[in-house]
Amino acid sequence: MADLLPASRNGRIIAAGSAVEAVAVGMFLAAATLYFVGIVGIPAVAVGGALTVANVLGLLSPAPTGALAGRIGSLPVYVGLTLVRAVGFVAYAFVDGYAGYFVVTCLITAATRAAMPLLQVIVGELEPADRRTRTMASLRAVSNIGMTAGFLLAAVVQASGSRPAFMALFGFNGAAFVAVALLIGKAGRSTTVRPAPPRKTAPPPSGVVRRGGRSPYRDRRFLTAALANSVLLLHDSILFILVPLWITQQAGLPGGASSVVLAVNTVLTVVLQVYVARFAQGVTRSLRLLRLACLPLVLSCVLFAAADGRSMAVALVAVGLAVVALTVGENLHAVAAWELSYEMAHPESRPQYLSLFGMGMSAQLIVGPFMMTAFVLSAGTVGWLVVALLFAAATAAFSLAARPYATRPPTATGGHTAETPTSQRTGTPSGAAVPS
Repeated sequence: MADLLPASRNGRIIAAGSAVEAVAVGMFLAAATLYFVGIVGIPAVAVGGALTVANVLGLLSPAPTGALAGRIGSLPVYVGLTLVRAVGFVAYAFVDGYAGYFVVTCLITAATRAAMPLLQVIVGELEPADRRTRTMASLRAVSNIGMTAGFLLAAVVQASGSRPAFMALFGFNGAAFVAVALLIGKAGRSTTVRPAPPRKTAPPPSGVVRRGGRSPYRDRRFLTAALANSVLLLHDSILFILVPLWITQQAGLPGGASSVVLAVNTVLTVVLQVYVARFAQGVTRSLRLLRLACLPLVLSCVLFAAADGRSMAVALVAVGLAVVALTVGENLHAVAAWELSYEMAHPESRPQYLSLFGMGMSAQLIVGPFMMTAFVLSAGTVGWLVVALLFAAATAAFSLAARPYATRPPTATGGHTAETPTSQRTGTPSGAAVPS
């Protein structure tokens, strides 16, 4: 466990916050649909529609909050968004119809999607360059453990099936997010940074046009990388949307096999995430890792395609190997994307840049489920091969966009030893400023 946690005190504080958040989110995800459909009486179709609209809002919300973070600092904006989520979860306890559910769901989803990229910014501000990606990997591993614990705790609430039990769950979630806000705020307040000595600003890599260096929407290389990353994030929809359906409908395996698959993914992520992070320091090494991630992602698609129409024994082996390959690719991609997005972001506008980059997850949540259910599931082998080609094309596009940045050393963050509080410098980071 010591090796799993971040090395620094601030990293461990943030990891504690991530663990608390993951437990709360895991409980909610496992129990919420049962409550709102089975007890409140909202139709399942209406719940799905609300989630779709909420994810569209989540696609848009990082832009304004990223701009705000660029002005007043990432830390206060992140804490504010976390408190909004706390209020939202408590508000769920008072929802008695579709209108209330729709409003609260949109609020929480928009705040969640806006907060996610800002956490990467905060980690970049609080951790030095050689530790930030490892810290992000630690947060992801800890979150997987917390999410699993949340799933198990939710089973107790589900077993009771009573309204008071669900009220307690929503109250716990509200308190949990208040605790997260306090922990992240404590990490920011306790950090001190020695002002960097005056130095000339390094020129941008050859072929990179900054155009004032303030807006990511005019940085074509960064836009290309963000779009390519959203395609690579389709592994999320494959795992959580397509695989459970494919296991039962196409492979003819028992429904319980999907739970085993998700458990394999969770355990491997906890084991692999921190380990592979050590190979993603600097653009050159991260690009190598990104290209390496493409291989197991493509291999997983080939294995799923090969299992289609086979006997149950062959399908079971193929699915097991495919999920292992998908998980390896997912973890390699995650750490490479963290480092590359940070290095490609303009130092003076990292909240805006990384907020744009984080929009890829929301885009994937909108497009991915529909693509998996409407096309890949029914297309069989052809569908899997199309997804494999998408992974390969996205990797190539991301690599081409990031390659000019490989000529410079990793962006360094300030040390953590002297006079200027980090919470006061988050709005104007000197060399690095801002996971899922």
